[in-house]
Amino acid sequence: MWDVSAMNQLPGYMKLCYRSLLDVYSETEKDMADQGRLYRLHFAKEAMKTLVRNYFYEAKWCHQNYVPSLDEYMTVALVTSGYSMLATTSFVGMGNIVTKEAFEWLFTNPKMIKASSVICRLMDDMVSHKFEQKRGHVASSIECFMIQHGATEEEARE
Repeated sequence: MWDVSAMNQLPGYMKLCYRSLLDVYSETEKDMADQGRLYRLHFAKEAMKTLVRNYFYEAKWCHQNYVPSLDEYMTVALVTSGYSMLATTSFVGMGNIVTKEAFEWLFTNPKMIKASSVICRLMDDMVSHKFEQKRGHVASSIECFMIQHGATEEEARE
């Protein structure tokens, strides 16, 4: 929901974050409307919704101590890595060089974005795996691979 009244449904610790997010989108809406580029905000909001939906999957996995298959994990983790969201958000303020068709192309999940997301997600998981497991985070690609294939951590990293 993109409505300040929805804040009442949130726990206290999320209200500031939600309000800040609404403020950013509200400011962007004014700028884009003045420039005749309001369609860009639609794409930015859709990218944010996709990101948050996938954060929810990760949260459920974490609370249920569920370790997904590597394929299931990667489907969600490629979104929660934020790279597609970053690309979309970057396009919003790029001026006339970016067209509506560019946003539509971006939403087809092109190979360039997917490949970048895979590389960055796996690199991030290799670096943060041990730290995140200590703090009770959702399983990483390392853990998913280890459990799915009966592999050691070293084998999973390779």
